[in-house]
Amino acid sequence: MKRTRITLFALVAVALPASSPAVDPPADQAREHLLRICASENYTFTPKLRTAYLALARNEALAQLKAKGTTLPPGFVAWVDGHPDMATGVYAAHHQPEEVLLWLYSLRLDLGQARFETYRQLALAAALVSAKEGMEADISPRKPLKLVIGSDPRKAVKTRDPGRELDLHDHIINFLNEHTIEDEVPVGKIEPPELKYDARGIAIPAPETASSGDRAPATEKRSRTLYAADVLASRELQWTFNSYMKSKGHDVQIDCGDRVIHWNSTEAVHGDQRKKLDAAYRLFREAYEAKGLLPARRDPFPSPAERCAYLIRNHEYTFPPALQAKRKWPLFPLTAPWPMLTMLTADRQPLREREERWIAFRDRGEFHQIGEYIGAIAQQFTMQSARRLKPYAFSYATIQMMLKDGGVCGTMGSIAARGGSNLGIPSCQATQPGHCAFVSFRFDPKTNTYRCEGGQYATGGDEKTGPFTPWPFDDRFRRSNRTGGYEIEFHNRKPMVYHQCLAWALNYDRTGFLDATIAHSVFRLLPEEQRKSGGMKLLESGVTLNPYHVLLVDAAQDTASTPQEQIRFWNTFLEALSSAKGKPGCPTEGLYNTTVKNRMFKRIARMAVPKDPATARKVLAFLERVKCPDQKILEAYRKAS
Repeated sequence: MKRTRITLFALVAVALPASSPAVDPPADQAREHLLRICASENYTFTPKLRTAYLALARNEALAQLKAKGTTLPPGFVAWVDGHPDMATGVYAAHHQPEEVLLWLYSLRLDLGQARFETYRQLALAAALVSAKEGMEADISPRKPLKLVIGSDPRKAVKTRDPGRELDLHDHIINFLNEHTIEDEVPVGKIEPPELKYDARGIAIPAPETASSGDRAPATEKRSRTLYAADVLASRELQWTFNSYMKSKGHDVQIDCGDRVIHWNSTEAVHGDQRKKLDAAYRLFREAYEAKGLLPARRDPFPSPAERCAYLIRNHEYTFPPALQAKRKWPLFPLTAPWPMLTMLTADRQPLREREERWIAFRDRGEFHQIGEYIGAIAQQFTMQSARRLKPYAFSYATIQMMLKDGGVCGTMGSIAARGGSNLGIPSCQATQPGHCAFVSFRFDPKTNTYRCEGGQYATGGDEKTGPFTPWPFDDRFRRSNRTGGYEIEFHNRKPMVYHQCLAWALNYDRTGFLDATIAHSVFRLLPEEQRKSGGMKLLESGVTLNPYHVLLVDAAQDTASTPQEQIRFWNTFLEALSSAKGKPGCPTEGLYNTTVKNRMFKRIARMAVPKDPATARKVLAFLERVKCPDQKILEAYRKAS
């Protein structure tokens, strides 16, 4: 049976022993005990119901560990039980809480007890992500992790080594090194224009300047050895290359045309010319990789502990006071509630990639949230890559390569999301109809509130946005590595409003959020008969604790089996939401209301129209009053009235 989140007050640490006693009742008896308490409390959330659920969830988790032949120190388990946020995530946010316990203990070993306890929210978020991805925790004794940032993995090969016979790739690199070209090198630097957004979060096109030359930096001509991109762009260099290779005993013929692609290409390439360019690109790229001038693959992904340790190291960095204020560092608190941080801990960018961006921010204040927009050629990976193929310290699929090569909306969203995550801001890409944007959690220290906001919108506002990140309440997180893209995509994604509800719910009342989660957890344990008799009452009692707990709202709308029940719950929801009026970071109008209302309309549309004309008239009056847009529903009720 699945569970959801729980909460825990200090008294529970006393009520629950530090280790599972031999006299614990069997699981079936414990569940029956919980259900009896639920009924005796008239299906209303109470402290007694909370305690019963926590005892059940905790003992089942410890029993599972015992069955696996695994034990954890009683003191560690007691520590988890003594913190409401920890107990919530461990015992209810995953259907296998014993795995979350193991991951938490593993992270404590790697981070050291002091840092683990200081950043317990981050550790819990990482433990949940890791457990839900099915990763196996290591709880073997060890000293705390020493963070090591990998160095440039490239190992340059001597392409003129007299001690061996030179191969095809040696000669390709030697050709590039033996020939030079004069290049216009910018002395200054062009920054992309800042994007601005309207009230719906949709990007406003930047006005054209009177002269693009006003923004152009000074340049100067410098001589350098050839890049592969130079050859791919010049027919003359292609002929010279073909002759050179023939003189070395290799019948290599490339024919890429003249400036079909070049450093600033934006047009897509089609037909036979694309095939020729593709073959030439792969030839040069393989040579670069074989001779240690371009990484053949991306760096290894860091472990969950390495991700946490890296984020903590940077978070604790102290700038000089004036610069600290200017940089607004840290940009997001790593002590934020764990539902805010799963988005951050799910990002597994290699540490070397992160470090390059961190140093750019630390030393120069550089924080890219957009790159170079390059048009249609961005839809052709090899053509996009060929136009700027050169020796480089980072592989494809990295933020560094995105900043070098540019792209369209998917790349822009990825640059913003990765750039934010690298600096400790929970961020991810997001989908919109025919477009890609990004989403971040933000913190306002003046009001002590959180928010989930998007950027780079183009085809809609928050209502049409779906973040590429796991929903913290899912039992499983599944990734899908795209073969030709840049980002890691999560399945079972939730709309933007769900993630916004996390921020709003925590702004409203953290204790109420935890208790409302328990109410949902208990509801999921109820047998069908009890769900029908008391389930709605239990869910509604949870909604009164925290009206932004979208799990409860969804469950209530799924449970309400008649139009009348749907309407009654809507009124209960509105009344609970009205209690948030005036609270910072707690909107009482807008997308959340609209989402719940539209879901009600869809549910009613699937239900039978009441046969009693008087009842049908009441439902019709309600639908007309709240301006139901579905004319088919309205017509059906008019006929029944």
